[in-house]
Amino acid sequence: HLDSASKNEGVFGSIASFLGGKGGSLKRLEDAGFKEVYTIEGYVCKGGNVRLLKRFDTKWVVFAENDSETDYILLGEQESRPSYQDVEKMLDDKGVSLKYARDIGLAPKLE
Repeated sequence: HLDSASKNEGVFGSIASFLGGKGGSLKRLEDAGFKEVYTIEGYVCKGGNVRLLKRFDTKWVVFAENDSETDYILLGEQESRPSYQDVEKMLDDKGVSLKYARDIGLAPKLE
């Protein structure tokens, strides 16, 4: 959320940039004419690792790491960069529950 918040102008955007958001840097690169050609981003959603992949000529593709940490499972694709909420919905649509519930046996493992 810091990255998207840091794209905003004003005090809130400045604070988000100071706290680690890279939106200001990305905006300067975009303003200078740079284009992203290959992007891999990762964060934790519902307790598990997710990866967002984008190549210049493709949609954004979202993967979730399985519980054995040996592979990734395709969650979905979309034209624009998926928000955290988009990824959470993709996980829900695939029936993926919170990681702690999978870890203690309250929900099926993600394999």
